[in-house]
Amino acid sequence: MFFNSNHIGQDTSDESLMIHIRKGNKIAFALLYERYFDKMVWYAYRFLQHTENAEDVVQEVFIKIIKQPEQFDINRTFSTWIYHVTANLCKNILRSQKHQQQTIVFADDVEESAMINSHHQTDMRYLQQLLQEKFDSLSDKEKTIFKLRFENQLAIKEIAQQMNIPEGSVKSGLYYMLKKYAPILNYYQYEL
Repeated sequence: MFFNSNHIGQDTSDESLMIHIRKGNKIAFALLYERYFDKMVWYAYRFLQHTENAEDVVQEVFIKIIKQPEQFDINRTFSTWIYHVTANLCKNILRSQKHQQQTIVFADDVEESAMINSHHQTDMRYLQQLLQEKFDSLSDKEKTIFKLRFENQLAIKEIAQQMNIPEGSVKSGLYYMLKKYAPILNYYQYEL
C-alpha cells in the first residue's frame, strides 16, 4: 500500500509512520519524534538518573530510526520496539559506567594494596623478629613443647607421651608460653 505525505497526520499509526520513514519522509519522522521524544527521555531517565544522559540515549534511538529504519519490523508494535531499544541502550550505558567504576576502583585498590603490602611486609619482618626473640628467651622445655605443638602439630597427649611428662604439664606449659607471646600477638592481631 503506498502512502504519501498528504495522508500523514496526528492520527496516523506509528507503524505507518515507520513505513513513510523508510521511504525518507521527514514529516513522518517529525511526527514520531514529537510523539515519543519526551516519553523516551522520561523512560531513559528512570534508568540513568541523569537528564543529559537520558536525552543522549533518546537522540541515539532516533538517529537509529533515521539511519536504519529497516531494523524495525513493521509487523510489530512500534511503541514496544522503541521502549525495548531505549532500555537496551540505557543498560549498555549502565554496564559501561559500572565497568569504568570497577576499573578505577581496581586501579586505586592495586595502588593502595601495593602500599599496604609494603607496610605489611615490613611489619611481618618485625613481627617475625619479635617472635624469634621471644622464642630464644624460652626454656628448653618450653621450646620443645612449642616445636612439638606448633611445628609438628602434635596433640597434647602425644606431646606428653613423647616428653614423658603429664598432660597437665603440657597444658600449663602451653598456657604460660602463650601468655608470654600474648602482648606481641595482641598488638599485631588487627594488622594481620
